[in-house]
Amino acid sequence: MVRSARLCLILILCAVRTPAGAQVEMPTRAPQDYSESLFLDPVAFLGKVPGEERLDVFVQVGYDNLSFVKSGDTYDASYEMTLAIDDSAGGRVLEKMWTEHVNGISFDQSVAPSAYSLQQRSFPVAPGRYTVRVTIRDLESKSEKRASYNCVVPDMSTPIVALSDLLIVSRISVRDGRKSILPNVSPNVGTLPNAFFLFFELYNRANPDSLRFTARVVDAKGELLVRTDTLQAVTTGRNEVFLRVENSGLPMGDYFLQVLACPATDTGRVVASRVRRIMVRWKGLPQSMKDLDVAIDQLEYIAKDNELSDLKSATTLEEKQKKFLEFWKRRSTNPNAPRNEKMVLYYARVDYANKHFTRYREGWRTDMGLVYILLGPPSNVERYPFQIDQKPEEVWQYYDLNYQFVFRDENGFGDYRLLTPLWEVYNRRREF
Repeated sequence: MVRSARLCLILILCAVRTPAGAQVEMPTRAPQDYSESLFLDPVAFLGKVPGEERLDVFVQVGYDNLSFVKSGDTYDASYEMTLAIDDSAGGRVLEKMWTEHVNGISFDQSVAPSAYSLQQRSFPVAPGRYTVRVTIRDLESKSEKRASYNCVVPDMSTPIVALSDLLIVSRISVRDGRKSILPNVSPNVGTLPNAFFLFFELYNRANPDSLRFTARVVDAKGELLVRTDTLQAVTTGRNEVFLRVENSGLPMGDYFLQVLACPATDTGRVVASRVRRIMVRWKGLPQSMKDLDVAIDQLEYIAKDNELSDLKSATTLEEKQKKFLEFWKRRSTNPNAPRNEKMVLYYARVDYANKHFTRYREGWRTDMGLVYILLGPPSNVERYPFQIDQKPEEVWQYYDLNYQFVFRDENGFGDYRLLTPLWEVYNRRREF
């Protein structure tokens, strides 16, 4: 758990080869350290001296990233964590490395999908834009996982009224008159029942004795979905604020969470504000998934016609989710595992295809997307640029399949089409 400032905020708690000979890099290989259980959340607060703020970095390491070793009747794991902060020019501001131990837990805890190790570190930084990077290295398996977060540290020392960053809180408890909070490091609030809390600090250099705080959840189009208003007494200096935000009616998607501070007698005048991104994902579904109907459509490469029809015939959201998870359970190599690795991998590839192959169509619907999703990243890519007598082509080679796929850009706008018949893709050994 975490106690805030006066709550103390302390945790208790593929290379490419071209025929011309030039070596270029093409992003066709998905990250091998893809993980949906390693989360990073940098939260900026007012620093102790002018021109220097405090950046609290919270890191949540899911136990599925760690290799537990039996020790007597319990299980232990250890990992090395490297945390680095780069400025907007790419310069390294600081880098810290340390070792963490998870000791004395039961086997059931070690495999629980919701279990994690939570860490917090605080650093003084000047106001500005930063990229925070974390790497964890499991000391038993030697495997590494990475996460990064782009953040802005505002100047909170000069405005008359200022707010710190917003920290999502999954649980608040009170003991001996003091509040303790458990951060929700993941931006996903969909797993928090009915509502979640926000914690932030107000820095007041004016004279109001109360302010009205409005929390708003809006979608990408700016449509207001949730609004909460709270009137709170404030004092001069540093104030701690908790807001309760309803989330029970939010559909799966990505949102902006805004907090506005207004005088109690003039709610139209905003004296301070802060915003952050949140998402709603349901338990058991990948973080990359934003819309269940779209996710079902994206199964067309591996689902049979009757399976797709069954999924789309569901009359309620709960029934659709149940059938969707059952679909993936039938394809899992370990149906009893808390995490469906095949489902996560499939949608990681869909997400990658959308980011790298989208042109006139969504990336997953392109020929390159089809091959990438079903067969994974190629062993090697050869690029043939435009020439007078030749249209641009790419050749994806799969050494393990002893096969290659040729794509041609017929119109010169990056819309590469597969020259090999589609049935050749489906006839190759696939993972799903």
